[in-house]
Amino acid sequence: MVTGGVTKFAKAHPAMDFRLMVKRAYDYALKGIPNLTPDRIDGTRISYFSDHFSRQLKAASMVQDYLGMNPKGSVRIEWGGATG
Repeated sequence: MVTGGVTKFAKAHPAMDFRLMVKRAYDYALKGIPNLTPDRIDGTRISYFSDHFSRQLKAASMVQDYLGMNPKGSVRIEWGGATG
């Protein structure tokens, strides 16, 4: 099963750090599948554009911990762009 969630698109969310934004999306995703509980989740795939924007080299690990998913498996998928 796959589900997902997103935070509201905006230029910025100064009242939330990235972990809280992911937590809100995570909670929304859990509502998308009846009877899905965190203990039934095998692992995560965490993706973000660049560590420069979050100012964290291990943001995926921080999110994994914040969601209470340790020691489950996690894969970090990093997106990038041209430095032009």
